[in-house]
Amino acid sequence: MASKGLLLINLGSPSAPERGAVARYLNEFLMDPFVIDLPSYLRWPLVRLIITPFRSQKSADAYRKVWIEQGSPLVHFTRLFSEGVKRQLGHQFDVRWAMRYGKPSIPEVLRNWNVDELFVVPLYPQYAESSTRTAVEEVRKFMKSTRSSTRVHVLEDFYVESEFISEQANCISERIEAFKPDHILLSFHGLPEHHLTKLYPQHCLRDSECCATVTESNRYCYRAQAMATARALRGKIQFSPEKISLGFQSRLGRRPWIKPYTDIVIAELAASGAKRVLVSCPSFVADCLETLEEIQMRLREQFIEAGGEELELVPALNASERWIVQFSQMIERSDLKWKV
Repeated sequence: MASKGLLLINLGSPSAPERGAVARYLNEFLMDPFVIDLPSYLRWPLVRLIITPFRSQKSADAYRKVWIEQGSPLVHFTRLFSEGVKRQLGHQFDVRWAMRYGKPSIPEVLRNWNVDELFVVPLYPQYAESSTRTAVEEVRKFMKSTRSSTRVHVLEDFYVESEFISEQANCISERIEAFKPDHILLSFHGLPEHHLTKLYPQHCLRDSECCATVTESNRYCYRAQAMATARALRGKIQFSPEKISLGFQSRLGRRPWIKPYTDIVIAELAASGAKRVLVSCPSFVADCLETLEEIQMRLREQFIEAGGEELELVPALNASERWIVQFSQMIERSDLKWKV
């Protein structure tokens, strides 16, 4: 019987909330050409001489606010989730986990792992070259360098898979019951617009309806997938659809990022009279700096300063038993679309 491995990949984290560790992490992360898609001769001085020196201390301060006893929340929850999936799937898969940046690295985990088939799941519901593709390319690069005969299967996204939507909706619904919001904001991680337009220059962002559906003409459009996730969640949540907004967070730099911007949306909600806003981040399956510090802390402060009364973050799926079961059932489905 062929042996099967399941590799779960998340983004990664600094090893400590300290300037040196954060600088090393930022250098590795931002030097990835899928993240900053400039020629290396431009990317190197931008990252090494400008971004990292100026951002490392500020980022370390932010990480320190969310650091837990077990270390990085992202690493902690990814580890627990992987262990839970391993228990749930039993002997069907040898389940392991890795981080695209930081430790444990993808090559580190793949080294001396002998399986006939490797099933790779980047833990990003919506596809993006700067998250999904770079993780997959790192796997394939290692396999090629070692001349491995292992057959690799990749789950490229799961943005509207029923198990993901069902559990995400359940988490939101539970917080609706407890928090009693008057508005819900679905905040997805943002991307520079050119990350999308370079994939589909004839289609992407050409008009207001270009992301209304996911078709072959925009199959890997992150914004279209995020909007599809939002539509699916609206259909599952018992809440007025017109009171569920969408935004894209974490924008950096001067180049335009995909819209609408979360910080602008939250200011508009406060100006329109919203007092209690519940925020869910369906592009993150594990809580991390972008959910715990950017949304739960900074966005909440911004909302209150703008006239709102309270903003609450729906916890990510993390390593809840329900999500472990749902995810495992998704992996076992015969109709799940793996790319070889």
